[in-house]
Amino acid sequence: MSPEISIIIPSYNEEKYISRCLNSVLNQTFSDFEVLCVDDGSNDNTFDIIKEYSKKDSRIIPMKNPDKGVSSARNFGIDNAKGNYIGFVDSDDFIQPQMYEFLYRAIIENNCDFSVCRYKKTTELIEKKFEYKTEKFQPEKFISFNDSEFTINNELVFSAIWTKLISKKFLNNIKFDDFRIGEDTVFNSQLCSKEYKAVFVDAELYNYFINTQSVSFTELWHEKWFDLLKTRFISYDLLKEKNKILSSFYLERGMKFLLSYRFNLKGSPNENKFKKPIKNYFKKYYKSFMKCESISFKNKISVPIFFLFPFLYDKFRRMTDKTL
Repeated sequence: MSPEISIIIPSYNEEKYISRCLNSVLNQTFSDFEVLCVDDGSNDNTFDIIKEYSKKDSRIIPMKNPDKGVSSARNFGIDNAKGNYIGFVDSDDFIQPQMYEFLYRAIIENNCDFSVCRYKKTTELIEKKFEYKTEKFQPEKFISFNDSEFTINNELVFSAIWTKLISKKFLNNIKFDDFRIGEDTVFNSQLCSKEYKAVFVDAELYNYFINTQSVSFTELWHEKWFDLLKTRFISYDLLKEKNKILSSFYLERGMKFLLSYRFNLKGSPNENKFKKPIKNYFKKYYKSFMKCESISFKNKISVPIFFLFPFLYDKFRRMTDKTL
């Protein structure tokens, strides 16, 4: 008999954190699930730890998809998922015991395509034990992505894949593109470019672990984070005909990223590599940015001025740093 939920966990060299992750999943109050642990060719003990867990609990399924990246690992999990609903957890994160109970109930009780929850950032210094004060759960009406204030203040709630439980039928043929970072944003933009119904669960059910030793913090961050810039403009293009508020949000973020890259890449090893692509992005999206009704006049003026006259941005940054 197939499980109701398939939880996909991509992993690569996470021997330090994978047990914490799996323990939190196995501790769920909702139990009808399978856990597809897709290893991307770890050269530490990660996969051995996963296999030991599978011996103790048959819901844990060790799988290998070596040296193809996190997007390929997630796609491999989707292709092999047997559940009616699909969730994602990153191997260095962990979840609250009621996460999938609440997300599943939200979908079933409201006949939805997917459900969304809040998350909580944590580090090794501030990590705390699980605490629950949401035992009497009632699904809230989903906060629309057309709510600009919510959109601006809660980007990761809707752009991260791990805040969601998604109907496999609704997911259909949507897959992850091979970006080094920001692949979640494009994936979710594909979801939101369709006609959908969703419910927002106003509870911090996912613990997003900020690991300062991860790839996002390596010396190559300029290259990896350039993918993040690209995904913002891709998301804008996907959503501009479907969701004006959300698409304008990504357009504004993309233009601000261009400004930040132009400033931060100065003098770096990647300056020449990305100088032309940055200018091309600016030229391509400048008119759309200036015409967008959802972007403030202040941003419409400041972004192009700072982009065209970087010495002013340099001065502005220094003044801002002094006031902090």
